[in-house]
Amino acid sequence: MKDLFLILFFAGIAWLVWRAFVSKPTPTAQPSEPLPKEDPQIRHLRNTLEFAKTQHKVLSKKQREQDAWQQAYGHAKASELDLHSGTEFEEFLAGLFRAQGYAAELTPVTGDYGADLILSKDGQRIAVQAKRYLGSVGVSAVQEALSGQAYYQCDTAWVVTTGTFTTNALELAKKSGVKMIGRSDIGNLMAQHTENTENG
Repeated sequence: MKDLFLILFFAGIAWLVWRAFVSKPTPTAQPSEPLPKEDPQIRHLRNTLEFAKTQHKVLSKKQREQDAWQQAYGHAKASELDLHSGTEFEEFLAGLFRAQGYAAELTPVTGDYGADLILSKDGQRIAVQAKRYLGSVGVSAVQEALSGQAYYQCDTAWVVTTGTFTTNALELAKKSGVKMIGRSDIGNLMAQHTENTENG
């Protein structure tokens, strides 16, 4: 349905541009006369068409990325995340948060300055420290998230893990304003995504 709408939209713009060119009489300019100025309406239509093409490319790329993520991880269960590598877990989180309406950008695998992922939504930037752990995540994860927040000039920081958090980590997070997202929170987000996919 989305593709049909885009095809009709582009066809309508192409028709408008064609009509604008056909309805204009061809000037009979002499070689010595200056070229006539471009009609502002035609220029506006051409710019609109270029903008629509660019937007279509961007949206198509995002859709392909989300489709690939859905194929790889869309039906995963929280318990299956323990089988992924750290990098795969970061890719999983990027797609999961994109499905929640965030723009998600992975940082370099090495030299990430404490943030594995940068999320953006509603003008807010979030530095995310991802930890695929079976045990408890400690204070160092919160410190890394705060470091990533400062380096990437983010508004806030999150620590996301498949494990749990130590008492000290939770205490530091509370005092420094870092949001802590554990295994059950990830499971809730995955269940919400599955429900939205099935209902959408």
